[in-house]
Amino acid sequence: MHLVFLVTAALGCTLLVVQIVLQLIGSGHADLPHDGGAELHVGDHAGDSSTAFASILSLKSLTAFCAFFGLGGLAAEEANIASDALRAVLATLCGVAAMAAVVVMMRGIARLQVSGTLDVGRAVGLPATVYLRVPGAMAGTGKITVSIEGREAELLAMTSGPEIPTGARVHVRKRIDAQTFEVERNP
Repeated sequence: MHLVFLVTAALGCTLLVVQIVLQLIGSGHADLPHDGGAELHVGDHAGDSSTAFASILSLKSLTAFCAFFGLGGLAAEEANIASDALRAVLATLCGVAAMAAVVVMMRGIARLQVSGTLDVGRAVGLPATVYLRVPGAMAGTGKITVSIEGREAELLAMTSGPEIPTGARVHVRKRIDAQTFEVERNP
């Protein structure tokens, strides 16, 4: 059993170090599923138990299992546990715990991902500043700058009232189309 524990610990730890080094030098891609590495896919059914099982069998989780199975077995031998069966059970528990920890961490990281796309529709109701004059009576478009979710956005603007000069403070009333908003001058 000693050789089995030693080989799996060496292989698992080596693969863990290689994965970490590759991520540090940037060979991982943030848009790959789950862990930026190879993955076993079983079926294409969202919410299916086979898909959940496949997400557990990522390269990182299997590598963690191997490393900690081997290290747990070696630790059990160092603790002078006489039974090979008990050492194997303890090694397996260590491997499963490491695999579960990696799965939980990867799912947590996946939840942190955001699209980064600014939803300009959230500009409605916000104050803004006229960047390029806005012609009156909906006769043409000007430009405004508005802070949406902590980011500055430049949007097209129209007004049904009189012309609004550059630098004036306005209020975004409603969305006209994808990038154009109706504004009114602040009193």
